[in-house]
Amino acid sequence: MNTTSSNKTSKTPIIILALLLVGTLIYSFKMYQDSEATALLLENEKIEVLKNLENMTSLYSEANADNEVANEKLIEAQTRLDSLMKELKTSKLTVSALLKYKRKYFEMESEMEVLLEENATLKFQNTLLETSLDSTQVQLSTQVASNTKLEAQNQRLSESVEAAKKLTVERLNAYGVIQRRSGKLVPTTRASRVDNLRICYSVPSNVLTASGDKNYLVQVIDPNLNVIGSNTPVQFEDTILKYSYVSAFTYDNELLDVCDFVSAEEGDYEKGVYTVNVFDQQTLVASSTFTLK
Repeated sequence: MNTTSSNKTSKTPIIILALLLVGTLIYSFKMYQDSEATALLLENEKIEVLKNLENMTSLYSEANADNEVANEKLIEAQTRLDSLMKELKTSKLTVSALLKYKRKYFEMESEMEVLLEENATLKFQNTLLETSLDSTQVQLSTQVASNTKLEAQNQRLSESVEAAKKLTVERLNAYGVIQRRSGKLVPTTRASRVDNLRICYSVPSNVLTASGDKNYLVQVIDPNLNVIGSNTPVQFEDTILKYSYVSAFTYDNELLDVCDFVSAEEGDYEKGVYTVNVFDQQTLVASSTFTLK
């Protein structure tokens, strides 16, 4: 009996130790399982936070790319966001660290909502401003085109008025005459009978022309291309004009008939075609011919 009791007594501590070891192993395994589960949970949370931060980065990049002039606030926020992502990727996975990054993420998310709303408002205002500027530019271009057209019209009108102011010569007529002692003039086409050449023309009425004394230069050319009369040369820039006489008259804006005489220096007249030109300075205003037989 004593031997059996002693054996039971000696086995008791072993059983207890075995039970403790088994319990320790079970606890350790449970702790290991909990640690693995915690590490996996932290890794998943880290991935989720990084994914959210990357989405924010994409939104910032899109907002900055959509502006011709970069928004400084958006650029600065995106720079801080990039730094936070780099820090999170290299950080140790602890609950307190992950909570810190999540808190920063929520803060930056709230900031991003405000910045993107401000950016959208600025973009809309810029669009309105550009539309207004485009409209103003179109109006200015239209006004410039209208002014250019008006200037051209005014120029043409001014030129028309200047042209209308100039006197014209009408009904230029030249012929040979025989002058009687009584003063009577008898037209003739016979060269041998001509005493003088009579040149007549009309100046029409023109209310735009200033009234006063006027002068025309009359040139009579005989069949031999000689200038009859004074044959006086006058210089006009690079042109020399030889004229027979100066036809002077006083103009009062009414129709005026002007007649003058011109004589050959030698007193004889050649047979053939004569040409009469009337000049206003160097500008030819009328021309005519007549024939002596």
